[in-house]
Amino acid sequence: MGDLIMAADGKRKSVGSVLLGVTVVGLYFLFVSLVAFGFGSYIYRTTWQVEAATDANGNIEQTQSVDIDNMLFILKREQSLEASKTDIMGQIAKAEIELSGFGSRVKQSFGPIARAKDALRDQMIVSVDALEDYRFALPGTNRSAFELVMNDENFDPDAKVRSLLQIVDTGLNPESADVSAELRRAFENLKTRSEQVFDDLITTRDAAIKASLDVQSEQSVVKSQVTALTDKIENHDKAIAELQERLPLASVARARLAALSLDSAIFPDILMRLVSFPTIFLTLIVTIAAGGLGTVVAFSRRYYSSKQAENLTLSRLFVNVGEGIAAAIAIFLFSGAGMLALTQGGSPGNDVELSPYTVAFIAFLSGFMAEDAFASIQSAGKRIFKPNPASGGTKRGDDTVIDTIAGDDTTG
Repeated sequence: MGDLIMAADGKRKSVGSVLLGVTVVGLYFLFVSLVAFGFGSYIYRTTWQVEAATDANGNIEQTQSVDIDNMLFILKREQSLEASKTDIMGQIAKAEIELSGFGSRVKQSFGPIARAKDALRDQMIVSVDALEDYRFALPGTNRSAFELVMNDENFDPDAKVRSLLQIVDTGLNPESADVSAELRRAFENLKTRSEQVFDDLITTRDAAIKASLDVQSEQSVVKSQVTALTDKIENHDKAIAELQERLPLASVARARLAALSLDSAIFPDILMRLVSFPTIFLTLIVTIAAGGLGTVVAFSRRYYSSKQAENLTLSRLFVNVGEGIAAAIAIFLFSGAGMLALTQGGSPGNDVELSPYTVAFIAFLSGFMAEDAFASIQSAGKRIFKPNPASGGTKRGDDTVIDTIAGDDTTG
């Protein structure tokens, strides 16, 4: 039983060791990549320079601004306009397909109108033929008016029939002795039927006309949208042309900036984004990465030490990385505040601010020797908050003052 427990325990330790080793390698890759990309972007940004283009005679044809931020803005703005143009062209293509459909719909909408008008003309012929039976029963004046309307070809069918009905209704006066009650009843029935039929036909015709006008209105709206989108493309083309005047297509600056774009599905513009960051931000990124890298180096050295390997775990690794990054950030803030500087020769005028390379190196040492780094930061804090003139601190103007973060051979 004891052997089984020991075997199981050994197996757990083996699995944990593999996981710990993989994590260490992964952190190495992460922090080294951050340092490389951060310093690469910093160097690229701080050494940006574009030479003026000259012709065969040595005359300057164009000069480029050395302001990389302005160049990046122009390039990103141009890319944004090109993307917007592509999107607008897609919208125009969809609208044109829709317009082609509207053409057939408009033509189809004329059919019901034509059929309704034909029905009105047919009904007019039927109604006029029926009213012929009452022509000779009308008095002379009404008969003349009836014949005048009957022979007029310019009347609308509905208006013509209703005018004839009105003339016959007036002429067949029910109070007249010459008009029989049977004739009057027959006319009233004809008038009621004709008006009802024409009302229905007019309603059908008006509905068909409205439907056609609605389709034509929708077509006009889509045409207006296409016109507006076309105007947008023209405006985009003008804006792109102006940007390309400021940053010509054949310029050296554009070629250098184009090299920052990667054909990668994940973060294709990561280099361009990094280069666009201020140098102080790039220094902060490198400082944090250097601190984490130093911590991982120190941890891996302990991991392969037979004396300390048993006490190293995955949780301990992450705690150490956090402490190393915190120490690196403290060093960054410490140097940014002007409290960590190199002095030479003993004259205050020889003070030199630490460069980003020095800050990153000290950040690496802070992660590598985190305990010593925190001890030095604690010592500096005590000097700030609890000044002690008798502590033997060097006064301003002495030979050399070097705030260092150092330690013995044992890693912290």
